[in-house]
Amino acid sequence: MQWLEDADYQELIESVRRVRLTPRTEVVLLDESLDGEYRRVTAKLTDDGNLVIFGQDIGASVERLFGSDEYEYSHTIPACCIAAFFELLGARQVTDILGAIDHFGRGRYSETIKALEEAKKTMPIEFWSRF
Repeated sequence: MQWLEDADYQELIESVRRVRLTPRTEVVLLDESLDGEYRRVTAKLTDDGNLVIFGQDIGASVERLFGSDEYEYSHTIPACCIAAFFELLGARQVTDILGAIDHFGRGRYSETIKALEEAKKTMPIEFWSRF
């Protein structure tokens, strides 16, 4: 049990506590890299409560499509529409927005894309892109 009293161990425990108490500001929904192709999608909340889903695609396939090897884009879901957006994903009474969108990342990311496309039909979702 001597290691429990070690100063380095106590410092590690304290740093873990601080990390747990720090609120998340961004979550990674997708992070893929394969054969020189790279894709990363994150989500964050703005100060005014909007949910921003931001993506970056890099690689030869992007260059073939857009003439540039990098493509960045974002969808901004206004705060007033976030609950309705999550209902499209089948989530109701969401209290942790980043936790909820994180749940629909990685293996379930395609569900997020489908919900975004559906939401754009009825919600004022702002889209931005750059090549």
